[in-house]
Amino acid sequence: MAPPRDRLGEPVRTFDGRTGNRRTWAWLLLLGLASLALIPVAVLMLHDRVWWVGVPALLLSMGYAGGAGWIVGRGRPRVRNRVARLHTGGISVTGAGGEAGYAWDELVSVTVSGVRTGPGGRTRWRFTIVGDDGSVLRLGDDLPDVRTLGVAVAKEVTARLVPRHMAEVEAGDAVRIGPFTVDLDGVEKDGERLPWQAVDDVAIDNGMVTVYACDGRMDLMAVVAQMPDALAFTALCHRVRDLTELS
Repeated sequence: MAPPRDRLGEPVRTFDGRTGNRRTWAWLLLLGLASLALIPVAVLMLHDRVWWVGVPALLLSMGYAGGAGWIVGRGRPRVRNRVARLHTGGISVTGAGGEAGYAWDELVSVTVSGVRTGPGGRTRWRFTIVGDDGSVLRLGDDLPDVRTLGVAVAKEVTARLVPRHMAEVEAGDAVRIGPFTVDLDGVEKDGERLPWQAVDDVAIDNGMVTVYACDGRMDLMAVVAQMPDALAFTALCHRVRDLTELS
């Protein structure tokens, strides 16, 4: 197999997980050393009842230790980090195991997961990508701006999946995507079917993919993180519904 960079075309953007990780380790080192340096001062001053020095030193030591703990919980420093590159013809990832490359046509599925770390917290994104050879590539928050990277990959995979699925539906076949089945008559999940004239919209929102029903019918819903190719599903539904409206 040709080297990934030759096979995948020109690099478009690099997502280097090593840069942010180096900053995280530097802050951890500084905060940790500061906390440790203040502990003997605090102990000595408190022992000698020099409260005006001992108490602030103790509080500062605790604050620095708390800051280091916050960084560990938020940034999850790693010993090794990967570098991912978007190319004109695919994606490559370099890590401890070497470099692996995937052309867009070699990717068959993308699952998106976004978990918020608490009220007002940031969202941790994870993209699980499956190749046509069964290999699995996982992109997580060890890569900077991983959401941009994952969305770019999902769009490329979707652009190739939807025309293939559309051709199957037009030929009269039913297409299965996650828990949903799509055909010319409508969309179905777990035995519940909505004909296209009863579908108001199909959208992804708040971690759910939802087929919104008209006329008081029950919506069909699935968790995005548990559904491969949710983006392709919504795009396919819109195209099939538009086709049935024209016919």
